[in-house]
Amino acid sequence: MTMVHLDDTPPASAGQPVRGRRRRRRWAAAITLPVAALLFGAYGWQPGEDGRAFRSPYLAQVGSRYAETPIARFHYVQAGSGSPVILLSPGGTSVIGWKDQLPALARDHTVYVVDLPGQGYTRLKDRGFAFDLDAMTTAVGAFMDAVGVRRAALAGNSWSGGWALAFAQRHPDRVTRLALLDATGLDLPGTLMWESLKIPVVGELAVKLSTGKSTVRALAEGMMVNKQRVTDQLLDEWWAPMTFHDNIRATYLLERRLDWAQTERALPATRTPTLVLWGRQDTVQPVERAHRLAELLPDARLRILDGCGHAPQLDCPEAVNRHLGAFFAGPR
Repeated sequence: MTMVHLDDTPPASAGQPVRGRRRRRRWAAAITLPVAALLFGAYGWQPGEDGRAFRSPYLAQVGSRYAETPIARFHYVQAGSGSPVILLSPGGTSVIGWKDQLPALARDHTVYVVDLPGQGYTRLKDRGFAFDLDAMTTAVGAFMDAVGVRRAALAGNSWSGGWALAFAQRHPDRVTRLALLDATGLDLPGTLMWESLKIPVVGELAVKLSTGKSTVRALAEGMMVNKQRVTDQLLDEWWAPMTFHDNIRATYLLERRLDWAQTERALPATRTPTLVLWGRQDTVQPVERAHRLAELLPDARLRILDGCGHAPQLDCPEAVNRHLGAFFAGPR
């Protein structure tokens, strides 16, 4: 008798579609989960506003003031008497950025140091605020109107130097003198770190993850040559407003929306007397950009400070005070 063996095992090819589907599902899960986590981190998660609990010794000493406008409740400090000087808080920080200049300039001037929207302790009211050059220059004018200043000398560092420049270009009748400290304003790329903030998801997540004190210390020390000036007290003052949700959002929006091609094109027609003051060791805005600004501005004087970085008013305050004091004391 012939024995017939029956084999129930399906051909090898029959299991392949099942295994293929499983592999695709595993790959999809491997991709989807990290993407979902990134999207949640960028758009769903918010770090704690730990800086809200900080009580600033500096502000307790100099006294916070507020100017109410439809755009924002502007936070500022004020000292001295005489012709007005307005110092715009450096981009990404607060009025602490001019702590050494306030008393020095107040000997001869009424000095205002103001946090613009998205900076320091100013509270934004206009939820449609665009965080572009038009919006930031409008905010400068709104603050000046709120404190009753028609014309003033204006100074800024980094981003705020670019905002001061843009305001002087739009409203030359309101700016007597202009001081640009390691300022933006040229249509040139920033560092890799800052350029990365222009990328959706990456920018949101990077700024949110940069609010820890250790990261802020590294950022501050990376900008300065004289790193011993980054004291624990200065670090606390610098860090606290960087944790505020409105300021976090403003940082990546400003990086994406500030169009420095506008300011560069207008430089040859910018006739406001201008001081271009720069740290030779600036790693954010290389010193070559200072020379370029001075070449394009019709009425500019250039001063390069050796041994100073991107925030010279904090890094080399004595030299900055000397140059600003002499410049603002000139003919009006």
